[in-house]
Amino acid sequence: MRKADPVISVRDLISPNRPWIHLLYLGMFFFGWLYAPPSPVEAAISLVAMAAFIGVYVFVMRRMDWTIYPAALASTLLGLAFLPSTIGGAVYFVFAAAMLGRLRFGPMLWSALAVLAITGVSSVWVLAPTPLMAVVLLGLGAVAAAGSAFAARNERQVEQAEATRARAAHEAAEAERQRIARDLHDLLGHTLSVVTLKAEIAERLIDQDRERARAELQAIQTISRDALAEVREAVIGLRGRNLAEALADAGQRLRDAGLTVTVRGETAAVDLTTAASTALAMVTREAVTNILRHAEASRADLDFAVDAAEARLTVCDDGKGGADPAGGGLSGLRARLEPVSGTLSVGPNSAAAGTRIEARIRLEDDACSRS
Repeated sequence: MRKADPVISVRDLISPNRPWIHLLYLGMFFFGWLYAPPSPVEAAISLVAMAAFIGVYVFVMRRMDWTIYPAALASTLLGLAFLPSTIGGAVYFVFAAAMLGRLRFGPMLWSALAVLAITGVSSVWVLAPTPLMAVVLLGLGAVAAAGSAFAARNERQVEQAEATRARAAHEAAEAERQRIARDLHDLLGHTLSVVTLKAEIAERLIDQDRERARAELQAIQTISRDALAEVREAVIGLRGRNLAEALADAGQRLRDAGLTVTVRGETAAVDLTTAASTALAMVTREAVTNILRHAEASRADLDFAVDAAEARLTVCDDGKGGADPAGGGLSGLRARLEPVSGTLSVGPNSAAAGTRIEARIRLEDDACSRS
């Protein structure tokens, strides 16, 4: 069932795709009164019946469902009731055709139109001053039904276009929500892990080396300020992340945690797009966060390499392993890599116990080129 509009606007009233303007045709009902004025009682009954018809017409045309069938039957009965006293009563047959035309065509609708045509033409042929009126009525009914069907089709197309736009807007909003969620997970997960680590270091040093403890606390302040700025950037999406900065920052954070770290590869060797650089930077952050949180590692290796076909980032550790490839953070990274023709693989470190995370981006598909 079509949901009715809460109100009928002026634009709806005058639009050719809406049925309200057709009510002007009710004026045809009064043509017969010009040469055969009705009695006061007949006039009153006619006006009351017309007012009731208008109410029914507006109701069913806003619904555009099965209720049109009984409404069309009522309109036909009104035509039969008034036709003996005034030829203007034939206008109700035309309105019945117009109402039926609003429905989608099918066997039931064709049957209803056929019954209406036979009833209307037969009645006018018998009761009208001239048989020509039957032909005129049939033509007007056909025009009314066809025009109503055409307008209904246009109205449905507009509604479908609006629904498509609304669906696209919803999907865009959902994509943006997921982007923000991924950014916040990647940024805050990494930052909070580092803050927790430095707070633990500061707590151990506060009675042994106050200067180093103070330095760790100052580092926490700096990291917190940077995190606040990054959260703002994530929410408004102003700029991408730089891979070179992410690798340098990751190496330093791992060293601060007491790990032996090797960072290899020159990011300047390839001119990555902003999207690709951001995706690889987020892979770096997530991998380092997992090492700090879960790996219990003593060594980590970060390796960025590039050849003619692809850029490859590898992060390995010698921890306890067991990383979940389907985890929320890693799934989010795969979603980041897909738009830049990238893939992510997670598995055991082939060189030692631990985990190996590898991200690959095809350069030709991502419009990257060597400097």
